[in-house]
Amino acid sequence: MKLDYYSAAEGVDVASSRADLCHLADLVASGGELSLAPSAHPWHLRGVVIEVTEGPVAIAVDDRSYLTIQGGAESRSLLADLLRDVANMDDGGHVHLEYFKGHHFLAPDSVPLIVNSPHGGMPRR
Repeated sequence: MKLDYYSAAEGVDVASSRADLCHLADLVASGGELSLAPSAHPWHLRGVVIEVTEGPVAIAVDDRSYLTIQGGAESRSLLADLLRDVANMDDGGHVHLEYFKGHHFLAPDSVPLIVNSPHGGMPRR
């Protein structure tokens, strides 16, 4: 799994296999932590921490270079479903997840999240 963080405005870009995206979805739904292989690249994140809290999902990057996702069970479940949907794409593509006023499960202070299909970020057609 590759997690790149560019900035608070540009957010986190997730590129992964179907199995890893499904594993990330399960982690988002249940809570926990996942460490990734160290990288010398300054944009690569070192892992994921899912914190079970209340309310909407807040996506951030902490000072350890970990993707942090906090939120209540219902909001995390919706994010997990989105991750599974992308994992099951049968062609290239990607999903942008950004807060907008009235978003049904994302907190206003979340950094944007881009999740790429296991087949690549753009359709092959």
